Amino acid sequence: MNSPDSLIRSVAESIARRIADQTRPVRSLASVVKLAENDEADEALDDLAHVIEYFRISIHRAEYDQLVAAAGQLHAMDSLTNLNVEQFVAEQN
Repeated sequence: MNSPDSLIRSVAESIARRIADQTRPVRSLASVVKLAENDEADEALDDLAHVIEYFRISIHRAEYDQLVAAAGQLHAMDSLTNLNVEQFVAEQN
């Protein structure tokens, strides 16, 4: 089982690669990665959820599933549900 830190970092990096041309959200995602690298998974998850919601970033189902797995391990599903992050899941082409 992957650690919450690695799951969150993976999702943040994946999103950042996909939206590389958007400077502001990419900077915010870099901060999320740093939190995850510093073993601050709870804060990283919460920040990532806020970045997704604030910038209205579409995420893939697999990315959302990774966030759910991380949130489950952290007992922090409210980080995702309070902002209804699932609404930003877009089906991949």
